Amino acid sequence: SSSSSNSINSISISSSKKNNKKRSYLWLAPLFLLLQAQLPSVSSAIVKEAVDQIKCGVCEIAVKEAALYAKENKLYDEDSINDIVDGLCSIKHKAGRWTAKLDIVQMEPDAPLTLKRQTDIGFCKNECLTVQRACQAALKGKDETLASLIAEKAPLKQLTALCKKTCAKTPPKLPSAWKDEIFEARDAKEVETEDMMAKMKAETGMGMKMYSREDIEKMSEGDMEVMAAREAYGQERAAARMANEEI
Repeated sequence: SSSSSNSINSISISSSKKNNKKRSYLWLAPLFLLLQAQLPSVSSAIVKEAVDQIKCGVCEIAVKEAALYAKENKLYDEDSINDIVDGLCSIKHKAGRWTAKLDIVQMEPDAPLTLKRQTDIGFCKNECLTVQRACQAALKGKDETLASLIAEKAPLKQLTALCKKTCAKTPPKLPSAWKDEIFEARDAKEVETEDMMAKMKAETGMGMKMYSREDIEKMSEGDMEVMAAREAYGQERAAARMANEEI
């Protein structure tokens, strides 16, 4: 019938567009091998008292960032707001990238820890992980309330009221001297590439491992051959899946 034919054509066009999108990403695969994206290793454990000392400040910044992210991206439907709140305390989500912009500072020995906001996204090491842990602790059990306030476009005063109990507590002293980390900004192009890879994986199902220059420099010729073969095999499998979908 005519309606049946139109339906088949519609499915065919949709499938073709999806496969074209997959092909458009395939040429990017070798490029990702040469990009810097490995984060520096985390060398020491997170200090609970440090988490407690910055929890108030982190909470107030977090609720502001959540509302700002929703406003800038015009995300006010229920699912989008829930996604923002779920990813708010994680560097793995765009809504949580603010956690990698905060530098933990101690002005003098025995002074309480404070937060300094940097312009760029930094490498996520111990201080960044401490901020994320503080965010999770401060907003625990407040997810639904925060989501509702964002949906209502509540004023800043109402948002920060969520942190009232957290900020009313007197944080404990640090058990030992604070080990400060130098804030290292990430290359904006690296972050952009990670976004491109995440988009590629979401749209095509193709995952890709990124290697830093340091990793590649340490590789032997044999390692490089194995790596290239692995990536080529991955591309062949992706191409085979596309071919099967076209049949």
